[in-house]
Amino acid sequence: MTLENLEAEVLALPKDSQAALLARLLEHLGKSGEIDREVASIWAEEAELRDREMDSGKLSGISAEKVFQQIRASVQ
Repeated sequence: MTLENLEAEVLALPKDSQAALLARLLEHLGKSGEIDREVASIWAEEAELRDREMDSGKLSGISAEKVFQQIRASVQ
């Protein structure tokens, strides 16, 4: 499976499943010593805050597709 295929499958999941997957990945990376637990906790709090702000209409977002397009364009 390519990274692009995996990305497409993950983006097709419901938001709550995407969030659960992200939490598991962060937990896994934290156990492997590749990520600082304090930093991961701060990022998780920020993600939750932004999610609440988007739900309330206080903040608007960019689609994941557009974000990945921008990332791909910046590394080419």
